[in-house]
Amino acid sequence: MKIGIPRALYFYVYYPMWYGFFSSLGHEMKLSIPTNKEIINLGVSHSVDDICISVKVFHGHVKYLLNKDVDFVFVPRIASEEKYKYTCPKLAALPDLMKSAFVSDAGRILTATFYTRQGDKPIIEAFEEIGRQLGDPEEKVKRATKEGIKYQNLATKALRSGHTFLDIVKNIKNLEELIKRPVEKKRYTVALAGFPYDVYDTFTNGDVISKLEDSGVGIVTTDMLDPKVYKHYSKYMIKDLFWYQANAAAKGGMYYIDSPDIDGIISISSFNCGISSIYQKLLDLYSKEIGKPVMHIIVDEQTGDAGLATRIEAFIDLIRVKRGDGLVSQENNLHGTENGVHVRSV
Repeated sequence: MKIGIPRALYFYVYYPMWYGFFSSLGHEMKLSIPTNKEIINLGVSHSVDDICISVKVFHGHVKYLLNKDVDFVFVPRIASEEKYKYTCPKLAALPDLMKSAFVSDAGRILTATFYTRQGDKPIIEAFEEIGRQLGDPEEKVKRATKEGIKYQNLATKALRSGHTFLDIVKNIKNLEELIKRPVEKKRYTVALAGFPYDVYDTFTNGDVISKLEDSGVGIVTTDMLDPKVYKHYSKYMIKDLFWYQANAAAKGGMYYIDSPDIDGIISISSFNCGISSIYQKLLDLYSKEIGKPVMHIIVDEQTGDAGLATRIEAFIDLIRVKRGDGLVSQENNLHGTENGVHVRSV
């Protein structure tokens, strides 16, 4: 069978597991194209107004795949990623939202409920449910589940070694080689804090990662961190947030604010996301206490690229000034370089 995989939301967390599972079963996977204007227009036209751009984009990816020659579109219900921590209600309800939005294709929505990072048992049960829907033999599903978990563990190792999830997607068949590949150290390093699907969707966020890399700035992300390293930041929050990814963005951002080898933090979120407004405020308060620059990027379907490029350039200028260096420019990448960073004279 041909299984469509939307390139949105939890794709940027669990795609390695989906890849390992479905490819081991012998099913053909079709990824939706990276987000573009067509995808956003599809999403906006098939979703309600009062949801965040990330969920609207997911609608667009699902509709794109439903229009293609696929038997099913995989829409997992990620209910919880940690004990007593849950996902945004809209994300937990994704299969229902998709069936409601695309009534005539509701039977082509392939789903199961996942409780991740709580041991293998709930993951095995979810994949068993998918296997039953696809009609695959039980023993084959067990082997495929092991492959899915193996690929997810390899992806986690790649993140911990400093590679972005975009690198993981590009090298999905060679993750062991990717893990061994060293990440080049830059003179300046900026941390990106936020939900993985906001950080890695290069169209909706104006391709922040490339803009930083084109200026010779190294990047790290909050999903690269082992949660153990930022667990103690709960003391600055009175209590943990209810949502796993919000805790990862808040505590991971605080960890990077404290890190001497990180020059600044950029948080990325989508407009109309109430969860992100909480962790962004926490980062603001903590950055004032520590004295490290933090910039917030909030995107929606109307966000333009030019203004974002100017803001990022100004942020890099601020970092260079704090380090006692000159100013940086990204204009067409035609400026000279100094230690790998594009510079301009002032």
